[in-house]
Amino acid sequence: MKITISAKNTELTKSIKDYVEKKIGRLERKIDANLTADVVLKVEKFRHIADVKLNIDGEIIKATESSRDLYSSIDLVYEVLEKQIEKFKDKLYKSKRKAAQQEESVQPAAEREPIIVEEEFIPKPLTVEEAIMKLNEEDKHFIVFNNSENGKVCVIYRKKNGDYGYIVTR
Repeated sequence: MKITISAKNTELTKSIKDYVEKKIGRLERKIDANLTADVVLKVEKFRHIADVKLNIDGEIIKATESSRDLYSSIDLVYEVLEKQIEKFKDKLYKSKRKAAQQEESVQPAAEREPIIVEEEFIPKPLTVEEAIMKLNEEDKHFIVFNNSENGKVCVIYRKKNGDYGYIVTR
């Protein structure tokens, strides 16, 4: 982990620098990624401000906290970053899981076995004209019926060009 520490309106002592490296360095354990941190410590009148910008594989996480003590500000900003990293990990986990589910659902037909659903069907006696009317009313792709004119089981279906196809069994 690369940590860049800078100070404005205050002196950057070795103890402060070590404390920042120790605290911010702990964040590396929270996430397995390439991590860099830019830490800016500022003093404005009675406020001590810790401003941290984390770069996690291109994703930026920022946090700023202030208090009366610089060490307290660093502790506060650490807690905020911990929470943000947990949210980031959850988001990353969910997106990976979603991608895996989509990948599973879009498997080629050769890889997965087809699902066969068996239904019992008794064809109703209809004429060809009645079957066409029923096909249009129910907005189906095909209808199996018992042709009342010749007594055979028949199928009528709608073609892509809008015409109808008619199949007669022997």
